[in-house]
Amino acid sequence: MLYRRKIQQKISKWLLKDEIIILNGPRQVGKTSLLKLLQTELKRKGIEEERIFYLNLEELEILDELNRSPKNILNYIKDKNKKNYFFIDEIQYLDNSSNFLKYLYDEHRNKIKLIVTGSSSLELKVKLQDSLVGRKVVFKIAPLCFEEFLQFKKADILDYYYHENIPATIQNKFKKYLDEYLLFGGMPKVVLTSDREDKKILLKNYVSDYMNKDIRYIGKINNLLKFNQLVKVLSNQIGNLLNVNELSNTLNMTRKEIEKHINILEYTFVLHKIVPYHKNIRSQITKMPKIYLFDLGLRNQILNNFVEPINRSDSGGLFENFIYLELKQAINEEDIYFYRTIHKAEIDFIFEKNGVVYPVEAKYKKFSKPTASKVLSGFCKLGKINCPRGYLVNLSLEQKTKNKTDFLIFINFLSKLKINRK
Repeated sequence: MLYRRKIQQKISKWLLKDEIIILNGPRQVGKTSLLKLLQTELKRKGIEEERIFYLNLEELEILDELNRSPKNILNYIKDKNKKNYFFIDEIQYLDNSSNFLKYLYDEHRNKIKLIVTGSSSLELKVKLQDSLVGRKVVFKIAPLCFEEFLQFKKADILDYYYHENIPATIQNKFKKYLDEYLLFGGMPKVVLTSDREDKKILLKNYVSDYMNKDIRYIGKINNLLKFNQLVKVLSNQIGNLLNVNELSNTLNMTRKEIEKHINILEYTFVLHKIVPYHKNIRSQITKMPKIYLFDLGLRNQILNNFVEPINRSDSGGLFENFIYLELKQAINEEDIYFYRTIHKAEIDFIFEKNGVVYPVEAKYKKFSKPTASKVLSGFCKLGKINCPRGYLVNLSLEQKTKNKTDFLIFINFLSKLKINRK
């Protein structure tokens, strides 16, 4: 069974247009399933099955055929008087994917619509370069957000997701699902696997295949031991400042090596960085970014730590990473910042929407009553920014306070902020 993804609605708007659709993201986040869902959608729009083709470039016979000439794709077409739709998986395997896509778009877009996937923005950046400007639309595919996770789990509480005043018993059920998400993440295959030990095996295989093989090959990494040590240290520092000099001293690696590896982790979607917010604020101090990982299950597997969140010291970091992942599926990731003063007072996330600034703190904690957050209320009082209130996302309390701070439960907190998903 295939489950619909939220991003599908945005992709669907481009299905009948000329532009090449590129679905980009890590392995096993559901890109191939999305291709199949989009094929079904085309059929619902009245496109005959004989005009829809799926080509997997991991099949060497198909890869060799298309590498010989992009014109070979025309051999699949039966009716050349109508437009045909080609879904091509793992486009980066082509020797010259840029010329391949550009040629087919420029010469045959009246006959062919291309929907392609790629698993590495580094390879695609090198191969596609700027030759597809104006010819493509790109969608980043991520692991499941929390709402999608609940849908995949067929959670019996999903109907409460957008409710106000959720009963305490239902909140507790949401909390149990949250803890599972914090431990095993949102990779679709892992989510659909019920046995916890099987989940760990899938994640272990993923780290071995994607991190130690694919990424090593893509980044031309020679010293895998040092690379893995860096990945482990970074995984342990989610939500913290990225101090390259400190990493260099700790791991006995050159700054250049570390920066190269970090860039590779970004290009392969493993690592995300956010930078300090500084608009009209003089107290912005550090230029160092903060880091998060694209999936929490992957992170816990790297550290070999699947202890329940309530019993571990890094539960706050896990929850903060969770809030970041929810935010970036609703807001462009380059528009998410953090705030840190010279006195090291910090706000986890800052973003702007329609001219309003939203400061957000993430606390893996149950509150029975609101407590003052001086850093949130202080930030809202800063001049030259439109910041009516601050928000503290937590496990249990939903309440407005008089000191410009709203407490929000983690369950669909974006909806409560009236932030629609992008």
